[in-house]
Amino acid sequence: MSARGSAAADGVPLAGHVAVVTGASSGIGRATALRLAADGATVLAIGRDQERLDSLGKESAGPGTLLPVQLDLTDDSAVGELVADITAQHGRVDHLVHSAGAYTSARVDAATLADLDAQYAANVRAPYALTQRLLPALRVAGADTGADIIVVNSTQGIRAGAGTSQFAATQHAMRAFADSLRQEINDDGVRVATIHLGRTATPRQETIYAREGRQYQPSLLVQPADVADLVAYLIGLPPSAEITELHLRPAKKSY
Repeated sequence: MSARGSAAADGVPLAGHVAVVTGASSGIGRATALRLAADGATVLAIGRDQERLDSLGKESAGPGTLLPVQLDLTDDSAVGELVADITAQHGRVDHLVHSAGAYTSARVDAATLADLDAQYAANVRAPYALTQRLLPALRVAGADTGADIIVVNSTQGIRAGAGTSQFAATQHAMRAFADSLRQEINDDGVRVATIHLGRTATPRQETIYAREGRQYQPSLLVQPADVADLVAYLIGLPPSAEITELHLRPAKKSY
């Protein structure tokens, strides 16, 4: 029986696993980090807001370990130091969950190139670079019990609406990245899944609603914990199976 199967039999499905979760200061990343720690993993929860990360660490109830990491993922040298630390201390990464990113909306005739550059840096280059640097550690886990890379994308990665050209372009890019990467590393025991999300009850979404002049009713939206459950489901699949894409949207379409 694999190490993963043995741990599951003991009721702690991710005991001994190492997970890296970005965007863990709030929203989806926060819920995912807490869920994986609750399932027994050692979770490196990466975010930019130190105060929120501190509270995240206090909120975790185990039986895994949650390690808050304050980091700007667009800082190449800082990311390099983090990856070196992960390699030295753990030697492997079983699960990498990308849920960090930036969002700006504007029509093409009003959008700024500075906003385009910022979204490219946060939404494409940063996750690409982090994945690239963690591939050796992911392959170690892949050769053992299997590993996962999960990209939390958007419905804008499938189609683009007016005013979202820049953000949607980055989401389409990440979908292509995930598809290409999957073909390269499946043979190493590493699965790659993309989750395309509709409107989700996060601080970003609350800001979007305010900008649109609409009433924000988070109970009608996908909940961060729903996404965390989906991540846990993908991770829990047997090594013989891989889901490549999932689409998750609010059940009530009157949002």
